[in-house]
Amino acid sequence: MKTQTRAALIAMLAIGCWCESAASPQHYDNGNSRAITARVHGTFQDQAGGLGVLSGDLTVARFEVRNGIVTAIGEIVGALADSTGNVLGPVNQELALPVGNVASTCNQLRMDLAATDADVLQTMVHFDKEVAGFDSRDGTSPKALGALCTIGTLLRGKSTPDTLARALNDVVTTLASTHVR
Repeated sequence: MKTQTRAALIAMLAIGCWCESAASPQHYDNGNSRAITARVHGTFQDQAGGLGVLSGDLTVARFEVRNGIVTAIGEIVGALADSTGNVLGPVNQELALPVGNVASTCNQLRMDLAATDADVLQTMVHFDKEVAGFDSRDGTSPKALGALCTIGTLLRGKSTPDTLARALNDVVTTLASTHVR
């Protein structure tokens, strides 16, 4: 295994451990997530010319239409590490990712988040394509059932990016309005 690859793997493990302790996801009283989330990974060339990594959790705050494409806007919480595994700093910032292949039933929401480049801690990071979603079936009663059913119905027809973004924002609003007990 190449030294850079080994160092990148060590850095990802270190970041993963650090992220688990640093992140504070939103939960219901029974431990169920109340947000559309995704695990995100990115890479960058560090000062030594090696492959640095970013690993974190993205919580979607809203959806917008940018250049005709539905875009998820969320907060990424994680860490940036260089190719030797040294953590360069914690990451807690907004990230915008184009959305595609949205699928929804009355119980689940799934979407692809496109690969993109973004400035993180003054470093240009390339984010890999990821999958985001929400499952309303966790726990004793479905959450966001009506909003998810609406998106499912909307996706069976022809919807505009604006209509889809509004429907996805309804899910975000519904999830955010559910109080943590």
